[in-house]
Amino acid sequence: MSSPEPPRPPLPPTQPTQRLDRPVAPVQPVPRERLVERLPPDPPLEGPWWSNPWPALLAAVLGLLVGGLLGYAIAGKGETVSEAQRGSRQPITHTVTQTKTVLQPKVEVHTNTVTATTSTPAPANSENEERRGEAEERRNKLERENEELKRQLEES
Repeated sequence: MSSPEPPRPPLPPTQPTQRLDRPVAPVQPVPRERLVERLPPDPPLEGPWWSNPWPALLAAVLGLLVGGLLGYAIAGKGETVSEAQRGSRQPITHTVTQTKTVLQPKVEVHTNTVTATTSTPAPANSENEERRGEAEERRNKLERENEELKRQLEES
């Protein structure tokens, strides 16, 4: 175990106070912290930014105006598609292609291509009406021939 501590030596006796021959120099005071003048904190804001609706309304109206001006500029002087087509001399042409593949012992491909011109004929232009009638007759004739070829294929 541990051994007990050795005894401590006794304290020396206190000496009486002695008088000094000369006066003691004055002690300088400890400098204190300097006070710094501080401004009071800023007052709180009047309200949150969303409390005033006027900036949002102004931005919405400005956006509508800019959008309207851009739309008008892009539209091309307000001309519609039908007005642009009336001004052009050439009729609009649509091509329709129908392809039928019949799988039998022998593979045959029948293709019928019809080109139709869609336009509003002028009352005085009867030549276009004649051409349209001829094109319809040719189309009907080709359809009948296709039907006949189908029947022949089925029979053989």
